[in-house]
Amino acid sequence: MEYLSRSLSALKDDRQFKFHPKCSKLNITHLIFADDLLLFSKADLYSVAKIYQCFQNFSLVSGLDANLSKCSVYLSGIEEGIKAQICSYLNFSEGVLPMKYLGLPLSTKRLSYIDCSSLIGKIQDKFQFWQQNRKLSYAGRLQLIKSVILGIQTFWISNYVLPIKVLERIDKLCSDFLWGKKIHLVAWNTICQEKRQGGLGLFSAKLWNQAAATKLLWMIHLKKDILWVKWIHENYLQTCNLWEAQSRVNDSWMWKQLLRVRDMLLNKFGSFASLKNAIDDCCCNDKIQQSAVYSKLAHSAATPVSWYETVWDNFNFPKHSFTVWLACNSRLLTKHRLCRLGILNPNQNCCVLCSSHQLETISYLFFDCQFSVGIWNGVMDWLNFKWRSCDWNMIIGWYSNNLKGKGSKKKLKRLALADTTYMIWQERNLRIFQSKMRSSLQVLHNIKLSIYTKVLHERTNVHMRNLIL
Repeated sequence: MEYLSRSLSALKDDRQFKFHPKCSKLNITHLIFADDLLLFSKADLYSVAKIYQCFQNFSLVSGLDANLSKCSVYLSGIEEGIKAQICSYLNFSEGVLPMKYLGLPLSTKRLSYIDCSSLIGKIQDKFQFWQQNRKLSYAGRLQLIKSVILGIQTFWISNYVLPIKVLERIDKLCSDFLWGKKIHLVAWNTICQEKRQGGLGLFSAKLWNQAAATKLLWMIHLKKDILWVKWIHENYLQTCNLWEAQSRVNDSWMWKQLLRVRDMLLNKFGSFASLKNAIDDCCCNDKIQQSAVYSKLAHSAATPVSWYETVWDNFNFPKHSFTVWLACNSRLLTKHRLCRLGILNPNQNCCVLCSSHQLETISYLFFDCQFSVGIWNGVMDWLNFKWRSCDWNMIIGWYSNNLKGKGSKKKLKRLALADTTYMIWQERNLRIFQSKMRSSLQVLHNIKLSIYTKVLHERTNVHMRNLIL
């Protein structure tokens, strides 16, 4: 390929050869990626013939031939007769924009929702396949969205400013999958907050796209040695800088979109100096971190929640932490909440664990219910902890204010809270939806088994093991 590149580069010395109008200032004749080759020239017979001869010479030397069925020529702004001559000479079919390259649509016009249908289709296919597994927990669904769906959309978002309708559709698909197309227990805006701010740390597609566009703008501002950045400066920024440039009628749709994001950033941060300071904070080893930019755009005014360490301690089981997170946000679907939503008859609002006629609120279910009280006290006696069952808000407040840090005993207490909360909620659901009933001793046994499993199979210090043995 080096031989081909040198042959094509030598065309700049041929005065009759004419570069593509948008590539003449940088003498660009070709782009190569793996086994894909894009050739550029002005659409006159001489220039096309010269660039094709270079490729034919390369084929003779290397033995590599073009696959005619996969080759196309794209022409614009010329008469039909010249088009026919060029296609006949090359023996290529004439292509029509938009076309796909590396899975992305290339178009002279702004991307539409239909142009992005393959992206939406990929995400929908993933969700439909995963939904076949009905045993996926909320935490499992959350991890799939973070690890797989984010990767699929990032490939597109890093290259384009996608239509708002497409970004909203991606967010809706993710939200529907997380909640299993049932009641959305927490608003998507809250879910997309960082965990320290009370959310789940998911990325909103809309803000993630803005963060990606911010990264592109910053590269245009600094990385002037990259070919595509050089092209931007030669075609759009010869007489002004990036932060003052205004869009023109004939500018590309992508450039206009980038300028809109630039205006949004300047409006948000007030001035270029403030914006520069914010982006500098997002850089590490001269590389801008897109996730850090996202945080600047999304969470600048959000306040941290006090129970972050209690809920999201890395020693807790993820699905147990998710249940405690819902409880801290008062979003567990207790009977009391179902009645308030108009889904359940108020006469059915009684505790299924102790069969009392008390309102099944979060506080009653976990700490006032006699069934739960027996479980909590059994766990505390087993671990030799002094506190006993009380009010939910008091317990969360006590954990948040008095159990800060990473000590073994503190981690074990947070694990005990998460496991016990999860097991009580699981028992409540088993009785309602599967008509299965376990005694408090059986539930307590399962809690002990869960804690044993975590402590004995993780890399923990001897002190923590001694606390449970």
